[in-house]
Amino acid sequence: MIRTLAVTLLFLHPAPADARTPVDTVALMPADAVARMLPDSVARTVAIDSVAVTARKPLLTIRPTGNIAVDVEQLKYAPLFAGEKDIFKFLQLMPGVSAGKDGMSGLLVRGGSNDQTQILYDDVPIYNQAHAYGLLSIFSGETVQSAEIAKGYISPAYGSRLSALTQIRSREGDRCRHGQSLTVGTLSLGATVDGPLVRGRGAYLVSGRYFFPEAALAIARRPVRFGFHDFTARLTYDVHRRHTLTLGAYTGDDRMRNADREASNRFGWGNTTASLRLHSRWSETLNSTAIVYYTFLYNRQQSRFHSDDVTNEGKTTFQTHELGARLTFDQRISDSYSLEYGANFSTQRFQPMHTRARVNGKRQETRYPSSELVSGALFVSNRLQWGRWRLDAGLRGALYAAGGKRAFACEPRAQLACDFGQDRAVWLSATFNSQALVQFNRYYYSLPIDFWTPFRDGRLQRSWQVALGGRTRVGERLTLSLEGYLKRMRNLPLIYDSDDYLLDRGGFVYGTGRVFGIEAMAQWQNERLSLTDSYTYTNSHRRSEGVTYPFDYDIPHDFNTFASYDVVHQPARGRRHTFTINVAWRSGLPYRLTNMAYPDPEGGTIFGITPHPTMRMRNYFRTDISYNMERRRHNGVRNWQFSIVNLTWHKNPVSIYPDHGRYRATVLIPILPSISYTRTFR
Repeated sequence: MIRTLAVTLLFLHPAPADARTPVDTVALMPADAVARMLPDSVARTVAIDSVAVTARKPLLTIRPTGNIAVDVEQLKYAPLFAGEKDIFKFLQLMPGVSAGKDGMSGLLVRGGSNDQTQILYDDVPIYNQAHAYGLLSIFSGETVQSAEIAKGYISPAYGSRLSALTQIRSREGDRCRHGQSLTVGTLSLGATVDGPLVRGRGAYLVSGRYFFPEAALAIARRPVRFGFHDFTARLTYDVHRRHTLTLGAYTGDDRMRNADREASNRFGWGNTTASLRLHSRWSETLNSTAIVYYTFLYNRQQSRFHSDDVTNEGKTTFQTHELGARLTFDQRISDSYSLEYGANFSTQRFQPMHTRARVNGKRQETRYPSSELVSGALFVSNRLQWGRWRLDAGLRGALYAAGGKRAFACEPRAQLACDFGQDRAVWLSATFNSQALVQFNRYYYSLPIDFWTPFRDGRLQRSWQVALGGRTRVGERLTLSLEGYLKRMRNLPLIYDSDDYLLDRGGFVYGTGRVFGIEAMAQWQNERLSLTDSYTYTNSHRRSEGVTYPFDYDIPHDFNTFASYDVVHQPARGRRHTFTINVAWRSGLPYRLTNMAYPDPEGGTIFGITPHPTMRMRNYFRTDISYNMERRRHNGVRNWQFSIVNLTWHKNPVSIYPDHGRYRATVLIPILPSISYTRTFR
């Protein structure tokens, strides 16, 4: 039986989540009394009220609003993909969330496409979340503090996407002690340093990763090379006991090269972000957050052909820039009523397919028109609590301008929840969303080299969704949740001619979407075992030009099981060995394919692509396992992890093509073993 102790904890020397240093003091007094004994800048960060101390925590936590948060602490025990801790692989375990293709880092939520999920990293929009052509996400597991997805009710403070909001937050550096960590994976090398700037008033965190097979392939003079790197930095400083300033930055770049004596091809893409945030505590009842940010996505393709008498070369680039600001106030009017309100503004510039080439000694340049999108929004959210009942209701009004056209969106959102206590609750929500951007997928599925464009003809994509759900606890260890939803979408642009679309000559039609789904989840924990099972039923269709057809990522049935068991659990000796298994099964994806084909100029075969899915791939199945050995020492933690992805070597197709009367599949993920070593010094 799990024994739960409710205490108030006071950390005089707080440590990061992975250090688990002993608690210096256990204060058996109310949290407000503890806070009065401390300076304001310390009390607000380390006085913790009513902490329940248990052996294991559930993998996924359902918020009162129905949002789901991931226990990032368990990320280090999950099976590694190529030796990397990837938070997106965790998020894809949630009911109603899919990666799309096998191994991809997309987040397709409740029948939506990848561009319909807004991804924020410390409140900065991210336009490409993938390394390695989508196999890994750009977020290092060493820097992530929290991750949460809003699939139903979304706060009116956020908008511009139809399906979901994903918030990834980086951790703050240790304010008292300097620390370092080094991670050596199968294919990558990472390092993180953090510590105080001025003891008790500020902290820094710097982290970097490098995908080192690129260097090995270069030394071996192999024609194909691929690599990536990324760099994350965060500085936090209390400029006043009531005002905290945070500066954040991220930059990352992927590159691939395929070259021989006569020809070479290069691809690359990368994100760069920067943000400045000021959090202010004006009084006991009023807080504010102001943030200014810049985000930049750069894609490139370069080719070169050389012979004895001629050299032809060209480079194509795609760029997305966004500069924005958001101001939010959080005010508690009374014990039962609080208010959140504010405004945000952004300007975005899109530069698609700018090509510079030299052919037969002559310079050529092709430039599609660039476009701009300017948007601004006001929002207000009311939270009313009376007894067991809680009402969240708000309104977001947004104005968009692009290409000489303007569009206004009025987005009411509300949720009513009843908390019966003992982890039992029900909720009902209704949400209206709009979207002014579209991600152009040139290959009928999302890739990092895709690009973004604003809306056309003054028509925004729009959606509404209603959801009904609840959760209950059975005994002390089992938690069950169930949620059903219905979503409708309209003004979905379906692009069939990229040239005409980019030149504003049509090339697309509008369609509608309808999604119905049921999501179920069960979680069970004891002192050593954490088990999460989820099932999702989805019926997702699109309709355009009088034809109704399955959405490209329609998955009628989706099962996931994640189990983590402590084989060795010796806290007194600092030893912990954990075995983890993740099993996934789901229905095969719809696919666009026809037997029609025609020869290309080089004698190959080009297969036709139909405007709508015509078949389904076979069902998906994958089993991943890992064994983690953790040893805590007086000066830090040592961690070894051994993983096997796709243990059964199941061939999950990512594409299908006809070949001499038969269909053949392209498989991306074989059986993939990996090893990782992490040493943390504190």
